[in-house]
Amino acid sequence: MDGDAERGVARQHDFGVKQQALADMIEGRDTAWLASIGGMDGLLDALHTSPAGLSREELAEDGGSLSARAEAFGTNQLVYPDPKSFFFLLLAAFKDLTIIILCVAAVVSLVLGVALPDKREEFGYLEGIAIVLVVLVVVVVQASIDYSKERKFRELNSVKDNYEVTVRRGGETVSIPADSLLVGDILKVAAGDKLAADGLLIESSKIKTNESAMTGEPIDIGKDVWMGPDDEESDPFLLSGTTISEGVGHLVVVATGTHSQWGIILSKLIEEPVDTPLQKRLDRLAWNIGKIGIVMATLTFAVSMLRWIVESAQDGAWDGTQVLKFFIDSVTIVVVAIPEGLPLAITLGLAFAQKKMMQDMNLVRRLEACETMGSATQLNADKTGTLTANRMTVVESYLGGVKFLHQAEGLAARDPSVPDKPAAVAKAVIGEPAEVGAVFSPTDVAGAGTESGLSRTFREVFAVNVAVNSQANLQVKPNGLVEHLGSKTECALLQLIESWGYSYAAVRVAAPPTRIWLFDSTRKRMSSTSALPGRPGVQRLHTKGAPEMLAPLLSYQMELDGHIAPFTAADRAALVLNVDRLAERGLRTLLLAYRDVEVPLDDKVFWDTAPETNMTLLGVVGIKDPIRPETLEAVRLLKGAGVNVRMVTGDNVLTASFIAREAGILDEGGVVLDGPSFRKMSQEELDAVAIKIQVLARSTPTDKLALVKQHKRMGEVVAVTGDGTNDAPALKEADVGFALGLAGTEVAKEACDIVILDDNIQSMAKAVLWGRSVFWSIRKFLQFQLVVNVVAVSLNFISACAGEELPLGPVPLLWVNMIMDSMGALALATEPPRPDLMKQKPFGRFAPLINRGMYRNIIFLSIYQLVVCLVLQFAGGSIFDITCAENDDDCHKIIPSIIFNTFVFMQIFSEINARRITEKNIFAGIFHSYYFGTIIIITTIIQVLLMLLVGSTSVGRAIRIVTIPGSGWIASIVLGALILPMGFIARLWPLSWSIGPEDGDPLAMSKLEKLLHFPVRRRKGMDLLAAEQEERDRDNAEVGPFVSPAAGPLDATPAELAATDGDMEKINSLRARTQPVGGDPEAARLRLRVFVHAVAFVNVVQRGGLPPGSKGADSSDDTPSV
Repeated sequence: MDGDAERGVARQHDFGVKQQALADMIEGRDTAWLASIGGMDGLLDALHTSPAGLSREELAEDGGSLSARAEAFGTNQLVYPDPKSFFFLLLAAFKDLTIIILCVAAVVSLVLGVALPDKREEFGYLEGIAIVLVVLVVVVVQASIDYSKERKFRELNSVKDNYEVTVRRGGETVSIPADSLLVGDILKVAAGDKLAADGLLIESSKIKTNESAMTGEPIDIGKDVWMGPDDEESDPFLLSGTTISEGVGHLVVVATGTHSQWGIILSKLIEEPVDTPLQKRLDRLAWNIGKIGIVMATLTFAVSMLRWIVESAQDGAWDGTQVLKFFIDSVTIVVVAIPEGLPLAITLGLAFAQKKMMQDMNLVRRLEACETMGSATQLNADKTGTLTANRMTVVESYLGGVKFLHQAEGLAARDPSVPDKPAAVAKAVIGEPAEVGAVFSPTDVAGAGTESGLSRTFREVFAVNVAVNSQANLQVKPNGLVEHLGSKTECALLQLIESWGYSYAAVRVAAPPTRIWLFDSTRKRMSSTSALPGRPGVQRLHTKGAPEMLAPLLSYQMELDGHIAPFTAADRAALVLNVDRLAERGLRTLLLAYRDVEVPLDDKVFWDTAPETNMTLLGVVGIKDPIRPETLEAVRLLKGAGVNVRMVTGDNVLTASFIAREAGILDEGGVVLDGPSFRKMSQEELDAVAIKIQVLARSTPTDKLALVKQHKRMGEVVAVTGDGTNDAPALKEADVGFALGLAGTEVAKEACDIVILDDNIQSMAKAVLWGRSVFWSIRKFLQFQLVVNVVAVSLNFISACAGEELPLGPVPLLWVNMIMDSMGALALATEPPRPDLMKQKPFGRFAPLINRGMYRNIIFLSIYQLVVCLVLQFAGGSIFDITCAENDDDCHKIIPSIIFNTFVFMQIFSEINARRITEKNIFAGIFHSYYFGTIIIITTIIQVLLMLLVGSTSVGRAIRIVTIPGSGWIASIVLGALILPMGFIARLWPLSWSIGPEDGDPLAMSKLEKLLHFPVRRRKGMDLLAAEQEERDRDNAEVGPFVSPAAGPLDATPAELAATDGDMEKINSLRARTQPVGGDPEAARLRLRVFVHAVAFVNVVQRGGLPPGSKGADSSDDTPSV
């Protein structure tokens, strides 16, 4: 052991640089120090690393050197400030004003009971002790729950910070957890990534970072590789906690964890959990109810004092301790009246939901998302990964105008001695037209033949295009499965060329990219350049992207034999047809093209934008991403729950429509739009069609944001999914933003409310269920607690007015308060969600906390309980045949004890009754709620022990609890159990005969908001929705279902296509002929008015396709070379 430790220390001294020096360099952005150790090369040598990453030898030592590296430079574990201690939270709980007043009064009572025993009944001082003890129990329970909440908040931070990053190790690209990063690792970063450590750029392609998290300045800062002491402009320093806004590159990690800039700030940052909107609403409601309790307590004190003054004046005995007793009784009423259990219930409910949602693959980053998701009415979902499996495969292509079917069997482990050894067998056959080329065998595809229809030249150009113009990687796991790292679309292309026998990694080494223009949601394409061997001054531009965006840029095409031919108007029309054929089968279409570019001597400005004109077409591939098996059921559940599900995707209209139908999203009459049509719509048209849109295809993140704003303007509660950096505004704007945990960038995850860890729409359906469950749990607890409050306060007030001893003393009331606040909240807030909640309509953004059904139940049950207690108070002696002598204090406490016991049992059964508000079967699912059953049993046992054991002692007599006869027990249990049939009878009472707001009643909601001091919402959006719904329904009935012309392909024969000669009007005439709109003239005019932009299908030819013979701005007459 000692020898191992010594060797570890020795290894630390092997590094040529200390951690503090690296941290100082990053903090000061000190290039002078970097120059002093030999620049980038010197730094890499000192860290025992290279651009290929940590060496294989170091990695092969079973972590030995890695542990030494971790010892020398630290791990990437972030350290948060210590959570608040239990003692701190205990003191915080004591700061409640009513608790302080009650404790002071209890202490005064205790002192007087000891100092003036002749003025107090025997053992009267024990009441003060009992009050203090019960208050301590309440405070300890509250502090325990707060401490648990603190720990959950810290756990959330630790989960949030642990995401996957891509590094080079041993020359291979691998994915590791962010907390496994070490100094010396070569970290790959791309647009949308959050930097997990500090580092210096060693490779860069137009990297820009957003350092607002560190500097507060929301501007993008360009980063470049530092070239040496003479380079005074380049900034190679990348800081942890910041995000990559543009570009792609690699950096060497120089500071991790607490040594990084973000780690240093984080260790000093105390981030507090914040209250959710529902918590704030409940706090306000609790205070408003508490004010009523204060008024009632004050009246009770005043009535008691008045009675005491009159009686003392009559008999001349002025017992001042009675004033203290009245004061304690009144303060206890205030404690019971204020429903402090409401904030506790929402805290417990949200914490319970958050934990369970994590098991359902939903990482809740903001607690308010739990409650908001339950009221969601619109869900704008991405297609890829959410509805589909995000496991893409090239299954069909048109190369050189010929249709190919592909089926790759996967990748096997590569033999390192044979870099280009085929990794899989490709099965491909020529589909149509057969006369163009001969059918080639799998061997030919693998590269052994030269006479196949797909020539070696074509395959090589295609393979280089795919390998160079890609940022993705394939990683073969030990079990033989292939893991896709990066874009799944790019991975599908990589697997295709690997199945042909080409090693994408070897191609990248032979032809490394010199410049990269990453995929842009507006341009919808990606381009890269690489040098051409033997042709100095010429570089090849490789491009892939959306066919309709690239088609206008094509001037040539490569045929199967490798020859270059002009790209004619007929070829352009055939391309439209082929793309439509792929898209109508739900395949994602991608066009690949290239161009050879002569680079001018002064190329700084030349490369500002990619010269993507006069390009040569290689082909179009169709990529299949199968629908997840659970998608159809999840969509059905969401629709059944009243949530409008729509697909917002970058795919073209045909692909999107096919997938939407397959997923159950697109119904008959559903509106299908593309992004350009959506952007051209007027506000009136958007108001008319926004809710009915079920597919928004060829959309951009800006379209997604505009759609979210439109729905919110109409009063909808909007949930949206996103995965890219540009989705961040929409995720923030939405009421609930879902980021994809697997495919999403770190920027998207930072902007969202919930991270879907498995990128599955089923997880969103579960989030809706949990959101509704939280809200209904709060309602159930609110109904339960308000019944107790009304009865307890009213009973003591009426008894005081009648000149009777208060039946519920301070300690009994505090025990009931604990049952309500802690036990009741825990029991009702932790019930698992009921599946039937997904059959209800969304309850809306500002649904009333107390609806009409709850008012009905509260009134019925409060009247029953109050009548029972008053009958026992005023006629209990006769009912139980109890006659007491005037000086027999114990006898006089029997009836109050029976009332107390009955009251507690009524609350126990009331808890069971509160499990359902409107449903008649309150026992449904009760055996699935373990917390609920356990708490009911524990509460019952404690109550029985309290009455039997404490009631027979001096302590019991001091706190006004004594043993009761068997008839009293029978009465307590029977009267308590009658709550259940009374609840059933209450549910039979028609809601139309009850008071209070109904769910979804906007006017009633506004009154409640006003009561809770909430600003009244603008009614414009909801008025618009309500006023126009009838008109839209009438329009739909007249017009019939809207069918976009984009819903079908261009169905024409080759002869008809050739006859168009590329003419726009002729091609559109063919499309219109195959997609008749139909309908009477009036309906047609109405359709044109409402959907004027929607029906304008913008195809590749309409996007400015080059007319026959035209060339781009920088075109030349030279035919591009192969």
